[in-house]
Amino acid sequence: MEYYYVGLESRTHAFLLEHRMKIEGMKTCEITYMPRDIMIDLCNIGVRFKENELPKAIDLLRRFNLQGLKLYKEVARPDRYCYHEISY
Repeated sequence: MEYYYVGLESRTHAFLLEHRMKIEGMKTCEITYMPRDIMIDLCNIGVRFKENELPKAIDLLRRFNLQGLKLYKEVARPDRYCYHEISY
């Protein structure tokens, strides 16, 4: 199963985004520590959700319009996880 991570500049934005995602009906979203490969500045907390909720998430991220927000796709390989930044 593939996950997507939303990296944000502050913990407040992470908690706010997760709350909005829950209101929008995204049941798999959760606050999580960001993988070391994609940590943004000092904020190491982001929001993670499953691939099946990507269309809803992109719509919400466009409407939410937070500065410094980045979306990453997690790809599982046999020996490690890779992260690719996604343009939305």
